[in-house]
Amino acid sequence: MDKHLIFMDIDGTLVTKDQQISARTKLVVSELQQAGHQFYVATGRKYSSASEIAKRLNEQTQVIASNGSVYSINETLHKNRLSDEALQFVYQTMTEHRLPMFFFGEHTIFYTQQLPSYLQKNDQSRIGNTEEDFLFIDSLETLMAVSPRIINGIIIADDREAELEIVRKFLEESQLLSVSSSHPNNIELIPLGVNKATAIQAVRKNLAVPQKNIISFGDGLNDLEMLQASGVSVAMGNAVDELKRHAKFITKTNVEDGIAKFLLDYFY
Repeated sequence: MDKHLIFMDIDGTLVTKDQQISARTKLVVSELQQAGHQFYVATGRKYSSASEIAKRLNEQTQVIASNGSVYSINETLHKNRLSDEALQFVYQTMTEHRLPMFFFGEHTIFYTQQLPSYLQKNDQSRIGNTEEDFLFIDSLETLMAVSPRIINGIIIADDREAELEIVRKFLEESQLLSVSSSHPNNIELIPLGVNKATAIQAVRKNLAVPQKNIISFGDGLNDLEMLQASGVSVAMGNAVDELKRHAKFITKTNVEDGIAKFLLDYFY
């Protein structure tokens, strides 16, 4: 079969809640890589966290991180970042609404307000890592001093979905950045014009793989553009309903080896 490019979201797709990849999935991915197909993780996580998950599959698995802002092609790392204007607007808007902010570099999380407990548990969550990778932002001046290191960000506010919808409109209308969501409790802050699909298109063109040979797996709304850019779009059984409506196929859940099951049916 012709060479395929396969892109897999991480949380809710490739891994379980305890950050595990099943042995069956590892085996299927390895066999298909040996047959000449190429695999990427494609995630909203920062690059270092995404790379760690990719390595749990094997060293051949490549990375799209920060919702398409960072991606690798043939050992070369390509980056986009939030503009200074976007960072200033986000900081001023979220401060006015007293919403917590997290900004991500390749390895560092910059945060305002109190650091949530789930970020202090050594990568127990989708955006955590180790304590020394956290830097507190206490003012706009502090934020701008580290702005060259910031790639993307996220606003997380449990039980404040209505307020998030209000600030989301402000962010969209600013035309300074792109926004998405992986869950109703967050707004993902992405460089303008960037998403997982733009990274996929760059990888696809560089490797000369036709769109019909692109397979993508996802579960959240931040996977929508990725699925739309793929010839074979697959929603996990645990995906949000809107993503399922846009996918060509629906597989089993992330805890039922959904990726492995679909790949076995598709290739064998």
